[in-house]
Amino acid sequence: MVRSLCIVPLLFLATACGGESGMTGDSDTATSATATSSMTATASTTQGPGTDATSAGQTSNMTDSTGGPTSDPTTSDTSDPSTSNTSGPTTGDPTTGNPTTGDPTTGSTSDTGGDPPPLGDDACQGYATRYWDCCKAHCGWPGNVHPETNPADSCNSDNVSHGGDYNVPSSCNALEPSSAYTCFDESPWAVSDTLAYGFAAVPAQGDICGRCYQLDFAGTGHYNDNDPGSVALTGKKMIVQATNIGHDVGGGQFDILTPGGGVGLFDACSYQWNVETSELGATYGGFMTHCQQQLGNDDHQALKACVQARCDAVFDEPHMADLAAGCAWYVNWYEVADNPNLRYQEVPCPPALVAISGIDRGPLNDVEACMGGGGSCSQEEMDNCDCSWTNGGQNCGQDDGSCCWTACCG
Repeated sequence: MVRSLCIVPLLFLATACGGESGMTGDSDTATSATATSSMTATASTTQGPGTDATSAGQTSNMTDSTGGPTSDPTTSDTSDPSTSNTSGPTTGDPTTGNPTTGDPTTGSTSDTGGDPPPLGDDACQGYATRYWDCCKAHCGWPGNVHPETNPADSCNSDNVSHGGDYNVPSSCNALEPSSAYTCFDESPWAVSDTLAYGFAAVPAQGDICGRCYQLDFAGTGHYNDNDPGSVALTGKKMIVQATNIGHDVGGGQFDILTPGGGVGLFDACSYQWNVETSELGATYGGFMTHCQQQLGNDDHQALKACVQARCDAVFDEPHMADLAAGCAWYVNWYEVADNPNLRYQEVPCPPALVAISGIDRGPLNDVEACMGGGGSCSQEEMDNCDCSWTNGGQNCGQDDGSCCWTACCG
């Protein structure tokens, strides 16, 4: 969803390795020093770029999710695909975050043949944030995907797939039962103790829909080197498929779809899940940020227990099993990490991810070396920045390499 308010710049993948200097906007509240950005885009043409802002510890939720295609009409496919994703949700184990349809010891649902090898020296530097706003993803529109691929699947409010109807309006434009929502099976899951799969929002520029990236976690937090959750991720890796975009991006940020990760400025979840907005935790940062506000950051186990309690309270209906499992995954496998640093590289997509999203770039054979669709800021991008988030420059903080920081604070 494109945010009409630019507060904490959201960064994602750069067209080439740009180092860590261009990564900062994140996730949680306006009071913490750890950010978790939920600023992704689920396809809109009516709003300008913006990020969610809360503080130096925030989760920016700037997803483009309000309208139709945002891609170049000369290159994007606007025809009605003849096939669609028919893969339904996999019921998950809410105590572990693993899908119960796979290997019960690992949660594996694909024939990966084991964990992929560590990334080489040519990998790019980045970090991860989190979000889940329930909106239709940017890559769910025919005009936003490669002409030879299908758009991403979407579901109605009851989590029933819309199948081949890719022009259903986003729930973030129309809160109706028949609108398009994020399908519950896009929740992340553990493939093994050291490998997980999921979906993410990446840069707003370029042909990114359906690309997959391996993320090797570095064992440090982006805003707090000693963040215990980030430290606990040492040696773990994740493969994510891009199904959404974030505007105002310039670094290696991956906004991972995580139930309870924060809704940002566009909230279709309280309607779809039939809960009060207050039950969703902090607008930016979700359950984890809410728990940090209550407990501080020192007691890792207490934070995990607090987030798990929110998972249990919100995702307590049988039909929400995938969401409960994805939320438990964040607690157990992901260790409630708050904006962990990582190294990333584009890789071929695992069949398990393609089966859920319906976007298969495999036949294109176009995996790129450390490319993510981002790039340098254009004057048009900077002109679209709403600089009210800076509060006259008081909220600028450190240069995070984003377009709106350059436009508003540079």
